[in-house]
Amino acid sequence: MRKISKILVPTFVLGLILGGFGLAANASTVTVQPNDTFWGIAQEHDVTVDELKEWNSELDPTAIPVGTEVVISKGESSDNRVVTHVVQPGNTLSEIAQVYDGVTLDRLYDLNEGIDPLTLAIGSEVIVVHESNSTTGHDVVYHTVQPGNTFYEIASVYDGVSVDEIITANPNVDPYFLQVGSEITIPLK
Repeated sequence: MRKISKILVPTFVLGLILGGFGLAANASTVTVQPNDTFWGIAQEHDVTVDELKEWNSELDPTAIPVGTEVVISKGESSDNRVVTHVVQPGNTLSEIAQVYDGVTLDRLYDLNEGIDPLTLAIGSEVIVVHESNSTTGHDVVYHTVQPGNTFYEIASVYDGVSVDEIITANPNVDPYFLQVGSEITIPLK
């Protein structure tokens, strides 16, 4: 099993880098090209970097994979947000679920009615997140800690979430020593 994961995980990550995932909402998007940055995209489309960060909170603005769809304007107001993953060669539903924080295989089946895990078509889109903006304040997502993550950095990824709220939601986590791979509870508003 370890040999399989040593082969599949790098292949899957490479798939993400070469064309990974897209966003769909009632918004305009642009596809990231080699050497694109949030600053360059913001300048080209007359928006601010802060707006790009807000509209693309699941992306790391310092490392945007080529092929990623970046929201460049919100367009009309929408109560829903949909995040999709573009299927790459060798992708499985299990691997896709593992890449997105808080997404389970069961959730993928719920969001993608009738999906056949044995016949995922390369280039097809799998819905990985479907959120309503009318949350009750009791909803949470889980963030998997990556190397170099801090509570400040994690809070900046999730719109409207403060470091203090993350600390309160994770009383047994030392904010000065985050374990890579551990899950941090992120309270949504």
